[in-house]
Amino acid sequence: MTSIQRAEITHSFFKRYVSKGNTLLDFVTRFKRALARIRHNELDKDHKDVSERPNLKSMYPMESTMSELYTKEIFDMFQDELFQNTAYKVIATNEDEHRVVYAVHRIKGSGLRVREVVVDKSSNFVRCSCKMFECAGIPCRHMLSYFSRMQVDNLPNEYILWRWTKSAKAMRVTDDLGSGMKEICDKSLLAQRNRLFKLASTLVEEAMVIEDGTKFVDELLSSGIKKLCDMKKVSQDGEGSAIQVPIIWDHRLKDPLQVRAKGCGKRLKGGKEKAAKKARRCNGCGLTGQSHDKRNCPKLLGTMDWCSSLELLLSQLVVRLVVNCFRS
Repeated sequence: MTSIQRAEITHSFFKRYVSKGNTLLDFVTRFKRALARIRHNELDKDHKDVSERPNLKSMYPMESTMSELYTKEIFDMFQDELFQNTAYKVIATNEDEHRVVYAVHRIKGSGLRVREVVVDKSSNFVRCSCKMFECAGIPCRHMLSYFSRMQVDNLPNEYILWRWTKSAKAMRVTDDLGSGMKEICDKSLLAQRNRLFKLASTLVEEAMVIEDGTKFVDELLSSGIKKLCDMKKVSQDGEGSAIQVPIIWDHRLKDPLQVRAKGCGKRLKGGKEKAAKKARRCNGCGLTGQSHDKRNCPKLLGTMDWCSSLELLLSQLVVRLVVNCFRS
């Protein structure tokens, strides 16, 4: 099978877990194991987003706000860009009726590259020549320098991509009639788990203060676990009254056109095709299906023997003539 030419991450994923020497059963087993590992890593990152709070490097209100919205990995990238914006200076270079152009460069150092930040007056949208926002989806340090100069404390919504936020897993589904939109778990599964973590931590803290609080919480959690196990069994047996809502997937991306890969090569030949070789032809005698070639052709070898004997005879005659001439 040949993989589609869409992303190199797909090729890297398959090369890490499976190989071309695996059987079909091994492929399915390894593929399930790889998916389980990816889901485990995703849950681990979700847990860190809920339970861990990033360290703030400044008192800038934008940093505190984005630490609540961005995931931990994306916030680390944004925090680095926000921390670096203080080392840049913004100077207005050109202005017309449609836009304003600013030159952004480092305060210290010479010969460094100067970036251009363009502000559209009609939409008030900011663009930078480094194209980091278009590529990574995070405002660059040059745009943040402009926001700092304009005293913008909170990052505008048009620069916050939904896929980098903690609530990106919010799922929207329709009812059976397809009329209304409903959101599962208020905002997202992550938000619901965050709320349960806070309730559980508050319950434990309050129980530690009261003398019989630990025993009460222990009994309460034990009974809750038993009830959840019973509810899980009922839902698996199909006796529950859970409402199943069909999910409508919006397929906006289509499969790319099939392109011949560079390394696919020619058609693979079978064993019989490889065994059936082309009939050999001798360039000396012109016969096909022979086991010899021009170098060891019997016909050419016979001709060469006759020529060599004739040459030897002629040489002897020449020697005799020369001897007779000297005698006479």
